[in-house]
Amino acid sequence: MFGAPATGQLARRWRSGLVTINCMIDRRQQLRELYGFDFPEDFFRFWRFVNRLQPLDPLNALLDLSIQLVGPFEILAGRFDGRTPRHSLLLHWRYSFDPPEFFTVLAGEGDGLHWGYYLDDPRDSSDCVASYHAADAYELSVDGNGLFPAVRLHLEERYRDCEEDCENDAEDREEYEEEMRQLDAWRRKLTAFDESKRGEIGAAYVDRWAGRSRRRPTAKTQEGMGIVVPPESYRPLSRRDRKLWSYLCRTDDPVEVVEEARVALHDGFPGTALKLGKDLWAIGGERHTQYAYELLDAAYAALGREVLRHVLRVHRENRNLPSVDILDNDD
Repeated sequence: MFGAPATGQLARRWRSGLVTINCMIDRRQQLRELYGFDFPEDFFRFWRFVNRLQPLDPLNALLDLSIQLVGPFEILAGRFDGRTPRHSLLLHWRYSFDPPEFFTVLAGEGDGLHWGYYLDDPRDSSDCVASYHAADAYELSVDGNGLFPAVRLHLEERYRDCEEDCENDAEDREEYEEEMRQLDAWRRKLTAFDESKRGEIGAAYVDRWAGRSRRRPTAKTQEGMGIVVPPESYRPLSRRDRKLWSYLCRTDDPVEVVEEARVALHDGFPGTALKLGKDLWAIGGERHTQYAYELLDAAYAALGREVLRHVLRVHRENRNLPSVDILDNDD
């Protein structure tokens, strides 16, 4: 049998644990000051997970899955210690089309794939994780209620693709089977830490869980996320969605429908302005984007979503930065 740790060893372990706890408390406070809200508990649980996997380099713990931890995770890792970047941290890993509700935390490979917490109201940080490809069509998808289900979905999509490749490409079958074995190992790591009870894998998992979360939109928007507002704060526009989106796409100056949203805002329905602002943001173009800024700013103000209003203004002033990594822009 092994003897009990000496008193000095216990004291050192206790002090080490206390330092770690205090450091995390300090980091949480730092994030709160920089972003203006508290990140979900899921965010910190995921940080503990990657630190267990790769304590010396947690930001790259998921590179085998083609995922890198970015944005606020880099603050936890100390990348900004002793540095004062020229640009707001709100711009760090914020792509040009990222809506104010989207806060990037993971980056993938190819076409600007990235994941972020989608917070309709950062005062209630219990929404979902979404993703999209910044260099592809502006269509966001819901990947789950947190980072663990989002990464699990990404894993199972890769597993599904390997299953299909095994059937269609016999020459490289062994290569795909080896990747599937590696994905099996990663699945065990994820579910052991997250205690997931989801038994499906591959295509069966994707078919059941893709696009699912607790989030319940009040109205649809063109990019796929919709808006979440109190029902009494939303009044539908006169055009239904398909006709509205078609009208916005073919009209250079949709002032008629913008005026309708302004009236709704004045009448106490900021959700209406928020929805149209989102639709205009998705379509883009100089005039549409100007209207989008106007309606979103007014809607956030009326809904009391001051964090999003601030993000919108910072984003508007710096939308064309050459890099999503703000430290690169300091060089």
